[in-house]
Amino acid sequence: MPESPKTPSLFGFPYNAYSIQNDFMRSLYSTLSESKIGIFESPTGTGKSLSLICGSMSWLNDHDIATSITTKDNPPSELPDDEPDWVKAYQGDQSKNKKELLKKELKLKIQSRIELIRKHENGNSILQSLSRIDRPAWKREKKNEVSSDNDGFLLNEYISDNDGDGDDKSKTINYSNADDADADADDEFDEVKIYYTSRTHSQLSQFVYEVNKTQYANNLWSVPLGSRKNLCINKNVRKYSNMNRINEACQDLQKKNTEKKRCPYLPTMNEKERWHDFRDHTLARVRDIEDIVKIGESLSVCPYYGSRQVAKPARLIVLPYQHILHASTRESLGISLKGNIVIVDEAHNLIETISSIHTVSLTLYQSRTALSQLGMYMARYKERLLGKNIGYIKQIAVIIKALIQILNHSAKEKKDQILGVNEFLHMLSIDHFNMFKLEKYLKESDLARKLNGFIEMEQQKKEKEDKKQLSRQHQKGKIENEQPKPPATMPNLTQVQTFIMTLTNPDKDGRVFISWGGSDKSEPHLKYMLLNPAEVFRPIVEECRSIILAGGTMEPISDFTKHLFPDIPDSHINKFSCGHIIPFQNLLTLNIDEGPSGKSLLFNYENRQDNGLIDEVGKIIVNLCNVIPDGVVCFFSSFSYLETVFKRWSSTDGGHILERLAKKKKIFKEPRESNMVDATLRDYSLHIDSIKVTSNTGAILFCVVNGKMSEGINFSDKLGRGVIMVGLPFANRGSIELNEKIKYANEHGVNIMGTSAGNEYYENLCMRGVNQSIGRAIRHKDDYSTIVLLDKRYSTAKIQGKLPSWIGDHSEHCEKFGKAVGKVGSFFRQHRRA
Repeated sequence: MPESPKTPSLFGFPYNAYSIQNDFMRSLYSTLSESKIGIFESPTGTGKSLSLICGSMSWLNDHDIATSITTKDNPPSELPDDEPDWVKAYQGDQSKNKKELLKKELKLKIQSRIELIRKHENGNSILQSLSRIDRPAWKREKKNEVSSDNDGFLLNEYISDNDGDGDDKSKTINYSNADDADADADDEFDEVKIYYTSRTHSQLSQFVYEVNKTQYANNLWSVPLGSRKNLCINKNVRKYSNMNRINEACQDLQKKNTEKKRCPYLPTMNEKERWHDFRDHTLARVRDIEDIVKIGESLSVCPYYGSRQVAKPARLIVLPYQHILHASTRESLGISLKGNIVIVDEAHNLIETISSIHTVSLTLYQSRTALSQLGMYMARYKERLLGKNIGYIKQIAVIIKALIQILNHSAKEKKDQILGVNEFLHMLSIDHFNMFKLEKYLKESDLARKLNGFIEMEQQKKEKEDKKQLSRQHQKGKIENEQPKPPATMPNLTQVQTFIMTLTNPDKDGRVFISWGGSDKSEPHLKYMLLNPAEVFRPIVEECRSIILAGGTMEPISDFTKHLFPDIPDSHINKFSCGHIIPFQNLLTLNIDEGPSGKSLLFNYENRQDNGLIDEVGKIIVNLCNVIPDGVVCFFSSFSYLETVFKRWSSTDGGHILERLAKKKKIFKEPRESNMVDATLRDYSLHIDSIKVTSNTGAILFCVVNGKMSEGINFSDKLGRGVIMVGLPFANRGSIELNEKIKYANEHGVNIMGTSAGNEYYENLCMRGVNQSIGRAIRHKDDYSTIVLLDKRYSTAKIQGKLPSWIGDHSEHCEKFGKAVGKVGSFFRQHRRA
């Protein structure tokens, strides 16, 4: 059955689709059919999520039908055993078909169980349908024998691989979660899966909500994956706030021969029915994270490990960025991308996200603490460590000492440095160590986790002794001031291990940044910086059948082809960009060159601190707020520049701009503290909603490009009748890290029309921030807004070409400010009449 693009009526869109939505789904279907990479730009408010869902699910259903027809055309048959080799080979093919039939029978069995659960859920609570489950089964397990010397923290014997010292079996280490899962591999159906990933859990929950609007939700097997922090239901683990602590506490409850009981929510391999019940209840509906946590609590089954089992038969797997983008996380979750589809939503910052995930810092304090803790561990267990454990631990200690030494330079030598990986290893005189074997040892021995468990045990012992001592003092009447409890020790060796692993990356793909602290009181630290995101993204590209990058503002798209898919021919990448669903008269975009006083608007590095320019932009905003109703959102390049502007506007010399502005609109400002963002948005929204319809007042919200309010926040209708962008938010060229990235781009990129690859990267970094910010305004077909760009450079063809087409293609150039005010006033008068 040929997989050709479908007619619009067959995509299963839950509403009457707009032409741009049909175009999106057809292009997506075609991209998946051809096993290509797709870069899709669809403005926020155009139904991007539903288009992604319906286009991809429609293709998946058709693919399943085509695969099913192929299987039916090749039914299994019985052949004699004494046939020639070519006949036996044919018989092997028939055996494969038999296996497929068995898989199909198992799938039907699971489906029947799911249908039964759906009937129960329609009339009963989840608990009422679980009477057959033997909940206390875990209580009947024999209590583990506990070693008096805490053998649980002792490393197993380790024999280094490739040394000829033994067979592979002696080299393997028992993993703490070896029996966490159902060993029934028959749940894996060898079918194409779709992995949908986005930045935050709220965005993933919204996606699940959209899936449930469609016809596909009725028969779709789906599961969300998350971290232990989001999924754990054991109160003794959830009490920790640090992610590493949560992971270690969970793994501790899976170990044998310790004082701690096995986690009651983790069924053994002999309790498959409990795993199956969790699987079936999860697959009965398209669920989000909160739903499967409730299922886990009702069934007394761990949602974290349970969801990993459900992922085997699931066709749609919903998960956050880092679970897909980090190789070790994919491995730990058992995620196989081979032949599957990955859809990355909100992909505009994908390049920066990959770099951030693979950038690792290590402080002097962490290094010293890790070395001290390693010494305590060796003192306790040195005589009992077998194999090559001692040799490897000594190597780790030597490396940590070298890291400490490099950060302990005298004050005269405290000049920040940036080095290649090989140069850094040579500088520390540790280039003779085999980092790959050391990485393998750290992973397989589980040294960091066992060390952290040992340190925690020692701390608990000390706390008990301190309590006894305090009790004796009370009894003797000698009560001294109680010493404050020391903070919980962070898993420092875990951070050292993560940093060491970065040193196995190719020399050309990253740099090591050495900082000895400074006037900002920052601690001496090392930082590994990834420069080549394409290298870590390459395994995903090579394994997947198709990759879809989607976002509301993906321009400049060239960055993705250069920095993520440099080796992929352009013919294998489909690019789709559509306009907005609003009529063109609902958006007014203006590029303004001069302010009311005739001062040129050029917010480059040299002019930014010019008080005259700051005053000019204040006058512009006051004048615009006289004609823009309701809510206005104004973006500045950084928090520090916004503070500088506010300070000037509050002064007499600055003309008391803020005071004048407050007479027209209530002033709100984005807080630096992320936990205060929601409250600020709520107050801003409530104030605008409280304004009478006949009033021409409102509120203005000052924000920062790449801040919390520039991404994922909907300024629809009255909340964003005007969006003002002050200047072009170029990053600080004084940053050593940024300059290194620009240098890398120049060395490995291609110049475009006289512009170096480094400058192109720098400019595109700026424009992605601009596009994401100004795309906050229009959210639906009846919405209307004006976008005002304050910098003469916005009028150049180069910058215009990097704006989203639905904005840039209809922008108007205003050399004089008076012309701009007239256009804005006329725009809103027309919409008031309408």
